[in-house]
Amino acid sequence: MMLNINRNITKLLANILFWIFMIVMMFLIFLAAQSRFTGMEPSLFGNRLYVVDGGSMEPTLKVNSLIIVNERTPDEILMGDILTYYGTGSKTRVTHRVIDIGPNNEYFITQGDANNVEDAIPVERENVIGIVTFSIPHLGYAFRFLSSIQGIIFIVSTSIIVFIAPLLFKRKTKEA
Repeated sequence: MMLNINRNITKLLANILFWIFMIVMMFLIFLAAQSRFTGMEPSLFGNRLYVVDGGSMEPTLKVNSLIIVNERTPDEILMGDILTYYGTGSKTRVTHRVIDIGPNNEYFITQGDANNVEDAIPVERENVIGIVTFSIPHLGYAFRFLSSIQGIIFIVSTSIIVFIAPLLFKRKTKEA
């Protein structure tokens, strides 16, 4: 009797974990597909996802961390905020801490936590994306992989196997 209860609890927990995994995967597929097909940055509910490439913000933001950036207007930026903005050229994104603000928030002086000097070029209002609200270390590896063609193929093929394999095994046990 006790063995059946433990087996049922284990099966229930496995099912819950499986569905949590599937929901997370579908969410990541949605974000990856959205950015791949639209050519825009992954964004959901006013938040953008980026992967930290350099060590200028360590130890606060580690390399290959996934950061969630909440889109903000320049008037909402405060001293000490970790600001994500468009660097030189619209393809470059930089994330540094605001150490000074110009009159009427016309520009921002930033500096990486690991850097000894402030950034040479102030951030103009039109280059502001938002502020970092959350960071998940090492998740950037997975996000980069899932955003690639190989990652999308992996997710789709794994999902197909996960859904089809149980159906095949059920048929074999019914036949036996």
